[in-house]
Amino acid sequence: MMKPYVFVFLLLLCILATLTIALFLEPPEAASGVVHPDFGTMSQGGDADRHEGRLLGGWIYGSLQIGLFVFLIGQCVPSGRPRRWLIGASGGLYLAVYLALTLSYGKGVEGAPFILGFPLPTAWLVFGMWPISALFAILYATQYAKWIYTPEDASRFQSIKERYQGGPENGS
Repeated sequence: MMKPYVFVFLLLLCILATLTIALFLEPPEAASGVVHPDFGTMSQGGDADRHEGRLLGGWIYGSLQIGLFVFLIGQCVPSGRPRRWLIGASGGLYLAVYLALTLSYGKGVEGAPFILGFPLPTAWLVFGMWPISALFAILYATQYAKWIYTPEDASRFQSIKERYQGGPENGS
């Protein structure tokens, strides 16, 4: 079994490798937008061709970050605690929505359906990614006493504090 710190190190190494590769690639023509035809001081995104060859790298980079985030949250919950699987399920859902967002963004917004006034990629972000992020926050806030710091943990910590009340001289 791989140690958690080794897995975190490997994820961080992959994130660094992805960023390094991206730094050495020549940016496409319209990477930072093109001048708007009517308003010269404003830039617009352009068509989806500017993503060619870059979208996969962006998806890998984002997926690695999501994986690191979910793994670190999961490490806060000791094994055997109830409903720990919710973190993994939420992370899987987060990755699935991120994949849908990336695929729809890669196709461009021209011809994309609008959902409640937003083009499809933006709708995935607003109605998919944000609520799942909120789910992580809600799970953490509501399950903290069951998953992270239980009453048993608090009493064990209290007994440790009572044993070493005298400071470093008595606790060494």
